[in-house]
Amino acid sequence: MNLKFGLLILLALVSFSPVQSFAATLSVSPGTGVYTSGKTFTVKLVVNSEGKPINAAEGTLKFNPQEMTVVSIDKSASIFNLWVTEPTFSNSAGTITFSGGKPTGFTGSAGNIFNITFRTSSASNGRISFANGSVLANDGMGTNVLSGMSGGTYTIQAPSSQPEAEVVVEYVAPANTPSAPKILSSTHKDGEWSKEKTVKFNWEIPAGVTGLRTSLDSSPGTIPTKVYDNPIRDIALNDLSEGNSYFHLQFRNGEGWGKVSHFKLAVDTEKPESFIIKSPEDADFTNPKQILKLEVKDKTSPVKNFKVKIDENEVYDYVDEKETGSLELPELLPGYHSVVIEGFDGAGNSLVATYSFTILAFDRPVFTEYPSEINEEVIPVIRGNTRSNSQVEVIVQKIGADQIAYTVTSDQNGVFTFIPEGTFTTGVYELSARSTDQFGAKSELSETVRIAVQEPGYVQIGNFLINLLSVVIPLVAMTVLMILALWFGILKFRSMKRRVFVESNEALEIVKREFGDLEQILHKYESEIAESRKTKKLTKVESDMIDGMVKALSEAKIRVEKEVSDVEKIVRKKY
Repeated sequence: MNLKFGLLILLALVSFSPVQSFAATLSVSPGTGVYTSGKTFTVKLVVNSEGKPINAAEGTLKFNPQEMTVVSIDKSASIFNLWVTEPTFSNSAGTITFSGGKPTGFTGSAGNIFNITFRTSSASNGRISFANGSVLANDGMGTNVLSGMSGGTYTIQAPSSQPEAEVVVEYVAPANTPSAPKILSSTHKDGEWSKEKTVKFNWEIPAGVTGLRTSLDSSPGTIPTKVYDNPIRDIALNDLSEGNSYFHLQFRNGEGWGKVSHFKLAVDTEKPESFIIKSPEDADFTNPKQILKLEVKDKTSPVKNFKVKIDENEVYDYVDEKETGSLELPELLPGYHSVVIEGFDGAGNSLVATYSFTILAFDRPVFTEYPSEINEEVIPVIRGNTRSNSQVEVIVQKIGADQIAYTVTSDQNGVFTFIPEGTFTTGVYELSARSTDQFGAKSELSETVRIAVQEPGYVQIGNFLINLLSVVIPLVAMTVLMILALWFGILKFRSMKRRVFVESNEALEIVKREFGDLEQILHKYESEIAESRKTKKLTKVESDMIDGMVKALSEAKIRVEKEVSDVEKIVRKKY
């Protein structure tokens, strides 16, 4: 079926718009190349709609079967999805024919119709040319807008007698032809990733240039095919493909076509597909230095730049230059930790992932020997237990002053000893410790112990003595109030002599009993204080203080008894 009567009937029903005047071209890409006989190479048949929509194309290509033969035709990446005539070839006739279209239309500068793989036969200058062709506008009328067709010329060389590595042969420009153009862009940088799908190029036209040609494809060494007999100074290309593509530019003068410039475009408009953070299967969570695996999938550009936030710390940048897919975290203390990481692809598109884990701690150190009180002339010796062969950080802080940290090492049994560099000054000191074993694992902070330091001759009474005084003082106060109440009662009821004597005797008995109880409490606390000491003895100051209190209670009892007796004498005398 002829394209005019086949596709036109199908495609003209799709779009009805006013007739427009524009042109389109068919070309083979690359247009030139150097290949070895007996090898294969692939070219593309492309259509340039010149910025206007088209919906069909047909044509016949010719080649010399003595120079090359067709191996296969691949239309899997074609812009067309409707074929009136499937792409077919005849190696005996040296022809390739096709007739296809796209009902929804196509607009672009390098629409891939299909790929052709050739096998070279003999050393020669092989050519691929168009015998005929047409391109239909998507205007509802099937207007043929084909303005030009460009084939290709290829140098086929005999194979070298010496084996050598495969190389890409660059086009060699004839003498006295223009040098490679300097391509500039206001939207993209050569070889760097960008989110922009529209690129703008510009260049200077040197004297003597009579024409130029351009091309855009996925090959880094293509010879451009789109010819401008009136040289242009800039061009804008829209709807760039995701991934890498190349813009090619070449000048012509009176001596021929010059060197070719290639500008690499890298486009990525989508964020990474997925981002997962996890710990390795053999992760040791007692180690304060964790390594996380960063599993990022991005179908276009690499993800190497990250912003990392650990717990409430400041965000920092990390670049995975070697693309190891891992991140080593700074040393962390035992406990729960959360990590938030934002991964950026080459074009700056990003995706955020989070991960939480717990650093495990081994048992906290325990202080086993330490003085609870010393004078400022004594250097204390402090011992404790922890994991064997560990570094123990002993933190010393005088209340009201800054902390000072010292480091000691535990032995193979886990015993560590800390001796300060000098004596402590008067005050109260708090000590705590944290261990780090030989593998870097850390313990929790130990419980805090206190050491009281006083001037020589004075020792802190301690909690037992404070408790003792808190009992003695209220009892003494109660006894005095009882005596006063008794005295006033005797005066008020002096007429009741017998009752006065009875009451005074009862009061005297109460006084004796209460003072006896106080002496027993003193002796009890004296024993408890002694038992709390490693030496099972009181200091001289403490013994003197308790003896003094017992003596004071005895004297107070005698004075109270004397006062009661004096009251009785007064009552007898008056009554």
